[in-house]
Amino acid sequence: MLVCAAAYLYVFPNQPGINNPNENARLYMTAAVAEQGTYVVDAYRARWGWTNDCAIKDGKAFSVKAPGTSLLGVPGYWAYHQWTQLRGEEVDRTVALWVARVTGTIAPWLLFLFFFHRWLGRWSRSALLRDAVFFSIALGSCLYGYGLLFVSHTTSAAAAFGAFMLISDAWHSGRATWRRAFAAGLLTAAISWLEYPGFIASVLLTGFAMIALRPKRWIGFGLGALMPTLSVMHFQWRAFGNPLTPGHRYVETDAFREIHEQGFFGAKDFQWDALYGLLVHPGKGLLPLTPILIFALFGLAILLWRRRSRLDALVALSISVITTVVICFMINWNGGWVIGPRYLALLYPFLAWPALVGLDRLHRRAAWLAGTLAVATTAVGFVLSAVPSVYSPHFPIPIDRPVSQIVWRLIEHDYAPHNALGLVDVWGSASMVPLAALGVLTLALIAWQAPRARTRWVSLLLGPPLAALIAWPLLIDPRPGDREITDALALITRTWDPAGHDRAARLREELDEAPTAAGFRALGGLYEAEGREREASMARARADALERQAAR
Repeated sequence: MLVCAAAYLYVFPNQPGINNPNENARLYMTAAVAEQGTYVVDAYRARWGWTNDCAIKDGKAFSVKAPGTSLLGVPGYWAYHQWTQLRGEEVDRTVALWVARVTGTIAPWLLFLFFFHRWLGRWSRSALLRDAVFFSIALGSCLYGYGLLFVSHTTSAAAAFGAFMLISDAWHSGRATWRRAFAAGLLTAAISWLEYPGFIASVLLTGFAMIALRPKRWIGFGLGALMPTLSVMHFQWRAFGNPLTPGHRYVETDAFREIHEQGFFGAKDFQWDALYGLLVHPGKGLLPLTPILIFALFGLAILLWRRRSRLDALVALSISVITTVVICFMINWNGGWVIGPRYLALLYPFLAWPALVGLDRLHRRAAWLAGTLAVATTAVGFVLSAVPSVYSPHFPIPIDRPVSQIVWRLIEHDYAPHNALGLVDVWGSASMVPLAALGVLTLALIAWQAPRARTRWVSLLLGPPLAALIAWPLLIDPRPGDREITDALALITRTWDPAGHDRAARLREELDEAPTAAGFRALGGLYEAEGREREASMARARADALERQAAR
């Protein structure tokens, strides 16, 4: 847990120039509730700038998102607001966002991970396999990226599988305390409270609860579920005039509103390309970016075969399949600027459990092979999911290989997100070394937990080469030099925050002091590699002018 806490708290990816509406709309609502006791966000769009993902009703702006994440951020934001009031200062938007992320997303997710790790331990005697699956979900999936932001995807996954664990325990023990039934109901309804598409999981888990819980505990489950449900209804009633109406039909942006007006809130026709894009796309699909989940296919078969785990497996399979099929009907199935399949984020824990079971069966026959595959696939998840997550957890739509198309160039040119070493004035790629070292150390610790020396050393020695073999074809850029890719890279580097620490910025400062033609040509080369043709042309023009001046 300390590893996860360090990974989530060390880095603070924040790109205000991108104006991420998925996060900003929620932050604005948090501020409105904490400061003014209202859902209306007009004052904060005026204070901090316009943002998308808002709905307009009767001339007032509201967040179009489910209210859960915004409300989770209220206690932390309120405390920070009170602190600024006492000091006679204004609320700093960046600090407010960090507080909201830590209290509204990171803390709940870390709490879930504590119980999730213990629960996985029941399904395998191998600590190596348990921790490989655990860290693949916690750090080697898109849940890491969305867990770093003030959005709902990661916390909705926590609510869903948290409810599943409680209900499953009740089913197998044949009993549940009133508190556990209440908690199961609370988490089941909280899925939709956090993320509207989570309604599918809420319904299926409610059905599971009606089977697993004794009738006298249904009341406790219902009372727990009532709290998030009433919260959603209150928000929708105050914002949109009807407790049963979300705000998607009132979306401010015409293009988005037109999408939601088609079919059932944007769900219209089944799209086969969505199935490919969500599950197996090399740069955005669930299985390539977190390949340890491939073993869930074998694990589900095993769980369904066993009579004791059949109902649990049917619930997990139903949630996974039905959610995926419904998202394939959505016109906007790809989710816009994303890392991984954000609309399938809820499924990761439900696939992690059978993945562990599948690996455990292999472990009984060939421990060294299961350990090597577990370490290798976890490493691939770290590279393909964790690395882009910490740099920029939202890539423009044309980006289909984030690591090779964007992140590698950022690392090469010394761009780095805000992180803990910035507090001691260490910037650029050097500031990311502790986080990289944490990832390598985590992989080594996973492998070292094998009880037999042979398995331990084989996993350590063969795991990394196998990971490279798996990741290499997934890193190849299928469109080198494509204009859309270079434009996206230029946008990211132009708006990068923190600014002034990359190679081009440092060279530009040096040239301000001592301009040389060679220096400006080098600067132009850096800009060109970043897709910034306008800046590259200006740097080369300055080099030409200096050369002409020297020739005189």
